[in-house]
Amino acid sequence: MGKEREDRSHIRNMTQAQASMKLDHELLKSLPKVLLHEHLDGVLRPKTVIELARSAEYDQLPTEDPEALARWFHQGANQGSLPKYLEGFAHTIAVMQTEEALERVAYEQAEDLHRDGVVYFESRFAPVFHTQRGLTHQQVVSAVLKGLERGRTDFGVSCGLIICAMRNMDVSLEMAELAVDFRERGVVGFDLAGEEGGYPPKSTWMRFTIFNGRISTSRFMPARDLEKNRFGRPFNMRSAPHRTRYPLNR
Repeated sequence: MGKEREDRSHIRNMTQAQASMKLDHELLKSLPKVLLHEHLDGVLRPKTVIELARSAEYDQLPTEDPEALARWFHQGANQGSLPKYLEGFAHTIAVMQTEEALERVAYEQAEDLHRDGVVYFESRFAPVFHTQRGLTHQQVVSAVLKGLERGRTDFGVSCGLIICAMRNMDVSLEMAELAVDFRERGVVGFDLAGEEGGYPPKSTWMRFTIFNGRISTSRFMPARDLEKNRFGRPFNMRSAPHRTRYPLNR
C-alpha cells in the first residue's frame, strides 16, 4: 500500500509539474519580446526549404520529408561543431536565390516570430550570398524588405534589417554603402561577419555590437575603448569575470 501511495503521489507531482511547465510556456509565449539577433537564412521552415528547393531544381537536400529535415537541421545546430552547423546554411542559401524566395522567407520569418510573441526583431543576412542566379545586391535587399514590410502590415510586428559583409571577401565597403543607401527603407545596421582573427577592432562613427562570445581576452581589452551600443552573446563573460566590469558600468 505504501509503495502504491508513493507511485500515485509521484504521478500527481509529475502531472502538476507538467501543467506548471505548460502554463509557464504559454505565459512566456504571450509576453512581448524583442529579438535583436536573428539570421534570415537560419529561420526557414523545413517545408519552405523543400518547396523552394523543388522550384529551384536544387537536389542536394539530405531529405525531402519536412519532419526529417527539421531533425537534421536541429542535430547539426547542436553538435558543437561549426562545420556541421554551417552545413544547414549551405542548403538554405542555395534555395534563396530569387526575389520571390527571399520575400517569402522574410515574410514567414515575421509571421513565425509574431506567433512567438515577438513585437520587434532585427534580421541580418549577407546579400553577397544571394546573387548566384543573377540578382543584384539592390534586388536582394529590396526583396527581403518587401517581405518584412508585408509581415509588418499583416502581423503588426516591427522589424529592421541588418546588412552583413564578410571579412574574407572584398565587398565590405560595397555592403556598407548598400546599408546606407537603404537606411530610409528599413535597413537599421551594418554587420562585419566572419572570421575575426587578424582583424583588430578600430574606432568608427557607426554604432555596433561587441560579441563577447567570439573574442579573446586580448581583443576584448582594446575593444572596450570603442563606442559600443550593445554587447552580444554575453554568456562567455562568466568564464572571465574581469570582462563583466566594463559592460556593467556602461
